[in-house]
Amino acid sequence: MITSRSALGATLALTALVVLPENATSQEWTRFRGPNGSGIGDAASMPAKFSEADFEWIIELPGTGHSSPVLWGKKLFLTVAAKGEDKHRLICYDSTSGEQLWEWSEAYASHHKHNFNDFASSTPVVSENAVFVTWTSGEETRVLALDHEGKELWARSWAGFSSDHGSAASPILSEGVLLVHTDSLEERKSYIYGVNPADGAELWVRERVTPAGEEKHLTAYNTPVESSSGGRNSVVFLSTNHGWMGLDPKNGEEIWSYQDKYTFRSVGSIAESDGVLFASMGSGGAGKQSTALKLNGTPKPDVLYSLGIKDGLSYVPTPIIHDGLLYLWGDGGVVTCRDAITGEEIYQQRVGNGQFFSSPVLVDGKIYGASRDGLVVVIKAGREFEKLAENKLDSGINASPAVANGRLFIRTDTHLMSLKGGK
Repeated sequence: MITSRSALGATLALTALVVLPENATSQEWTRFRGPNGSGIGDAASMPAKFSEADFEWIIELPGTGHSSPVLWGKKLFLTVAAKGEDKHRLICYDSTSGEQLWEWSEAYASHHKHNFNDFASSTPVVSENAVFVTWTSGEETRVLALDHEGKELWARSWAGFSSDHGSAASPILSEGVLLVHTDSLEERKSYIYGVNPADGAELWVRERVTPAGEEKHLTAYNTPVESSSGGRNSVVFLSTNHGWMGLDPKNGEEIWSYQDKYTFRSVGSIAESDGVLFASMGSGGAGKQSTALKLNGTPKPDVLYSLGIKDGLSYVPTPIIHDGLLYLWGDGGVVTCRDAITGEEIYQQRVGNGQFFSSPVLVDGKIYGASRDGLVVVIKAGREFEKLAENKLDSGINASPAVANGRLFIRTDTHLMSLKGGK
């Protein structure tokens, strides 16, 4: 069900003056996993092997979090759950020096979450004029905007949301609309909100109800991506109970959809490249179901292939599609490379032990994956497997790295650090 909240024409005309769309060429990492959530960055001569001495700067964080850094120009924004107190923090750093420029905070009500989750898991999205954050407080989904100097512009909340694993989905900006995806376990519903980023006004909402005949409502934690077909852009959402939906970001209208008999939870986000979409679902630290789709300009996309529990799927880490190859970095440390169109396996190799929950990034022809034990494994991108390096850091890693301004930014459980390429 879709509900429109206002006349969009005038509202979006105003928004276009206030919030510009993401420019991937000059602003490289403005959302979770960078340009369109691809996990692909641009930095020359990024080292595969490094030690503490190679980092440009390292700073201790004043709290915990699994969210990733986002950047606009030289400013880096990061959310933190404060140590010893129930406060959410948004901190702005100078990305070239690590100097803290400002901090904004507010109290939150504690809520149930998975032991592996955190109270600061959603990654912000940033535009030319503002940074937008979402998080959970009690059973409220809260969204707010601050300018680049840390001044609150607006805030709003939606009540009645509970989840068995906490919250993690991150907001995105698409065609001048702020999109927020949230789930309610008790109400057996999920909601997608289109919000005016200029003032927080609700433009439209799409409610998805899990039928009473379905045994479980499995809350989803993925972050949407954009994909185009037939000259029309859609924002792609995915959940176990409602499948895939491609929505018009301006009004929430459904452009295409696909449903399958999914029975496992959607945690990792969608990988997208030129209208090809791939996502997996799972449980217990492993991916167990997946689908690859190809948009075709009709309401029903083509199904390229489906993979299962024996096919090296990831559950928490988001895959990468690059140069026709699909990279699946498994939660248990096994990497599987497949042809992105056919699903044919090209190689499968163990790269490390432990738990890999951070999503990998591809930069300078290398793929960096990080474990909860602080192991950063680097492999060569391409059809031939080559493990380039292992790097052990002093703290575990749950957050996905960011790439911008010729640097790789790594958030550990305790620190934020900058590794500069081009040396």
